[in-house]
Amino acid sequence: MPAAASSVPDPAPRSAVLPAAAPPDATPPDPVAIVWADPDGRPMRLVWGGRRWRVSDQPTVITEPVSWWRRLDPDARSLHLAPRTCTGWRFQATADDGRTCVLDVRDEGDPARWFVAKVYD
Repeated sequence: MPAAASSVPDPAPRSAVLPAAAPPDATPPDPVAIVWADPDGRPMRLVWGGRRWRVSDQPTVITEPVSWWRRLDPDARSLHLAPRTCTGWRFQATADDGRTCVLDVRDEGDPARWFVAKVYD
């Protein structure tokens, strides 16, 4: 079962919006994203880096072996048999200004606030 992100009220508008193309020495955006999901837990939209984004493709679940499996398979020889748990999602997101990127987001325990682990521009 995928990790679920819950619906939360829209956050207050932010006055600082990042430019479309930030200079290379600019501070990276906040690694935390507020995520809204469908009833099955798939991300639909998010607020990240001072922008609103919509998920513009089919999200792919990111899984990893359950933690207790390592005790049974310390040499990782049977890792392909391990039960897996959802730890995040990979999806394409599109901002209101048309900027598109692929994000890897990971569940950090709060169902609405996710950690942006990787950005592919």
